[in-house]
Amino acid sequence: MVLHHDAALHDMMRCPRCQQENPEGGQFCIRCGLPLTPEAQAAYAMDAPRRNSPSRAGRFLSGIAKAVCYVLLFILIQSSVIGLYSMYYAVGEMGGIFADAYSDPSALPETFVYDMSEELMQAVYENISMLTLISGILTILFLAIFFALRRKNLFAECDLRPVKPSALLWCALAGTAFNVVLSVTISLLPLPEAWFAGLDEQYQYLGESNILLEILSTAVITGLVEEVIFRGLSESRMRRGMPGWLAVILSALLFGVCHGTPIAIGYATLLGAVFSLMNRRYDSILPSVVMHMFFNAAALWFVTNDTLLVLAMYLICLGVLLGSLYLYFRHPAEENEPDEMPETQTPSQTTNNNQL
Repeated sequence: MVLHHDAALHDMMRCPRCQQENPEGGQFCIRCGLPLTPEAQAAYAMDAPRRNSPSRAGRFLSGIAKAVCYVLLFILIQSSVIGLYSMYYAVGEMGGIFADAYSDPSALPETFVYDMSEELMQAVYENISMLTLISGILTILFLAIFFALRRKNLFAECDLRPVKPSALLWCALAGTAFNVVLSVTISLLPLPEAWFAGLDEQYQYLGESNILLEILSTAVITGLVEEVIFRGLSESRMRRGMPGWLAVILSALLFGVCHGTPIAIGYATLLGAVFSLMNRRYDSILPSVVMHMFFNAAALWFVTNDTLLVLAMYLICLGVLLGSLYLYFRHPAEENEPDEMPETQTPSQTTNNNQL
């Protein structure tokens, strides 16, 4: 019996990880699953990418979480800049009132809190262009530092790649025309008056400050930052864990909700979908950045009550949009063909030029 027991022990293999005794010839530990033979170890190593990759649900939730985090970062920086300015304004402009109230509490009017909040809101709206400019620059700086610390390039992470100048030209024209057509169309819709009043209040100070500041803030910085956040970072992360069409819809909804009032939410959602389609068309956010900039810039100059002028501009811009649709649906290979190939150009050089 002792000899039989010793022989049984001789036929067992000890797992180096958990010290479990395993039958001779077994490929995996019966306790912890560690591969014991060279063949099992090789198969286990080959299967590592599949085991370590997240599930479809994990990629889906991870994409949404990252998108929301980028949008929250954008909102947080903007809110912090406005909050710091409000504190500075309250201390500078209302310090005397607080001093008088401290010495004589009866001197403080009953509506002081309401009046103070109204004055602060007025001050914020009057300086919204400067505040938007500052928050946009801070957002870009934060993202650049964040990706640099992770040894990554911001341009590559947000799909900001060069495209042909001709594509950017028609994107600029399409963005301007889209603003005119959309503005006139919305004004003709039978929507509640309260919605139009909310939209007017939201943009009542647009164009009231220095025109160069307005262009730099409303058009350039806003167009760049919003495309980087909503399309370059948020949508690209969602596309890693869900179908492309679903990522387009979700990023457009996120973009729309951040615009506040009902009409602004509606047209911003539509714009977000259009910008996303531009990105997928060119594999770069640069066309949508240009289109977004010129869309916002058009709001600074397209202000008129002349019915004939509005009708003429509407028809012209509608024609531009129809031409833009033709260019969008044209076969990609037709647009990416080089204009002229030098005789000395090599095939590899031709490929690189097409990629630009």
